[in-house]
Amino acid sequence: MTANQFFVPAIADGATGIVLEGVEHRHLARSARVRAGDEIWLFDGSGRRVLARVEKVLKDRTEVAVLKMEEEGGTPRTRIVLAQGLMEAKKLETVLEKAVELGCSDFIPIASARSLKATEERTDRKLERWRRIAREAAKQCKSSLLTEVHPPRPLAGLLRAPGAERRLFLSEHGGRPLKDIVTSAAAPASVLLLVGPKGGWTEGEEAAAREAGFEAVSLGRRILRAETAAVAGAAMISHFWNE
Repeated sequence: MTANQFFVPAIADGATGIVLEGVEHRHLARSARVRAGDEIWLFDGSGRRVLARVEKVLKDRTEVAVLKMEEEGGTPRTRIVLAQGLMEAKKLETVLEKAVELGCSDFIPIASARSLKATEERTDRKLERWRRIAREAAKQCKSSLLTEVHPPRPLAGLLRAPGAERRLFLSEHGGRPLKDIVTSAAAPASVLLLVGPKGGWTEGEEAAAREAGFEAVSLGRRILRAETAAVAGAAMISHFWNE
């Protein structure tokens, strides 16, 4: 049976014992029903991961003994940043979940001309929910790293920000096939993949992206839904540059 994985804020060098409290303790005790003597994995999102044995499951905390420290080898060769145009909540959350599973280091929701509008009064609550989804996805896929979920930002702000080594945007109006890039170019230290919302980019947005140094790329002849395009693009980059 595969051991469950849980998140802790930090794993210290040489740690021999760790205490789980709050949400992770409740998940362990009530949902996963882990018992004393069971083995579990713990990660802190920085690339550090340990195998531990549960010593005590108490009312307010779980105490574990560290059995094995996994070397910090989880850092990907290429840091993948997925910037996704805002869309319906459930679809955006699915894209986020898959981005975590595919090893994206950052996830940035983007407000553009055709995207759903972000309501400021609910941003904090949404961000908290998105980060919880990212933690749960990282636990499920046994990742040692935690995807950083950023607050929504305008497209114009993203285009002006200092960029990754390789900056790409998916376009319905042509562009170099993404498969040609990932199979012919050396893996960069970082890549930002920009994916439009339902309805895609406006002509002005595509022109602005090109002026900002983004390369237009294509996933083929089919017109994909925004959520499909995001997952397909991130998966292709992850497979060829990180696996």
